[in-house]
Amino acid sequence: MSIGDGIRRNIAQVEPSERASLRDAFIELNRRFYPGTRTDGVPGDVSFWFKQDEIHQSTHVHGGPEFVPWHRIIVNGIESLIRDINPALSLHYWDWTQDPRGIPSSNMGSGMAGNLNLFTPDFMGYGGPTSAPIGEPWLSAKYYDPTAALHRDATGNPADPPKIVRRFVVGAPLTVDVDNDIVNAPNYPVFRYLLEQAHNMMHGFVSMGGSHISFRDPFVFLLHSNVDRLFSRWQTDPMHPERLDPATIYGTESGEAELNGNVEPWSTGHSFDPFGDEHFTRPWCAPENLGEPFSYKHANVVSPPAYDTNLTAPLVG
Repeated sequence: MSIGDGIRRNIAQVEPSERASLRDAFIELNRRFYPGTRTDGVPGDVSFWFKQDEIHQSTHVHGGPEFVPWHRIIVNGIESLIRDINPALSLHYWDWTQDPRGIPSSNMGSGMAGNLNLFTPDFMGYGGPTSAPIGEPWLSAKYYDPTAALHRDATGNPADPPKIVRRFVVGAPLTVDVDNDIVNAPNYPVFRYLLEQAHNMMHGFVSMGGSHISFRDPFVFLLHSNVDRLFSRWQTDPMHPERLDPATIYGTESGEAELNGNVEPWSTGHSFDPFGDEHFTRPWCAPENLGEPFSYKHANVVSPPAYDTNLTAPLVG
């Protein structure tokens, strides 16, 4: 395997140096900022990292046909930001049939295989059985600030850090049989239901504080890269070319309004969250107005990214 080839792989199988580079890119995301100031009418000066939590809180969707493609877009988006930092990187995935606290036969470097724990201060931070702060390397990277007088849960301002980001790991990963049921689903409605149920269980296994704040935790992107991997695997079944066609991929749900309207916040920056609250999200709304309207049938949404488990899609970045 070659770093820089654009392929998303099992995070346990890439070189330790590449895992470290991915960690460093995540840290750098919190040192780069969108335009404006925190006191603007629509807050600016939000770091590239905290923007992910803002996006997720203002627009995330669950329990419907758009759940799977919406999360593909946010995963693709952060991979693009990471590649602006280090073009050789890809957003690799955690295979949720493996226990992240001890993945056997992992790439330990120098041609050695061993048991890999993803939850160490060198990579993803804390992963114990009781709820606790995620710690290093994220505390020093200011992914949260226990001393913050202004923190987002009090101010509601996305430019402010969380006061704490907690995590715990209790239970067991999913079985290969669960994954097989997902990728062998006969149509999109069955597929996306099974995939979201598996996703929900793994959010329970690796608890990141609840669905509305989980995008404050970098591990959430390894989990969601795996969600998208299974989507890509399902799409690239050579017996089902219709799954690569924007007009037919969603099957009987193709006519649903959610799949044919604007995808937010990237279309206009104007959205409503699952609680009915209105949001404006820069830079897609004013004053930058960088939004470009598109639906879930856009080719860039339907086209599967390059994963090492794709069946027919070209393995290119």
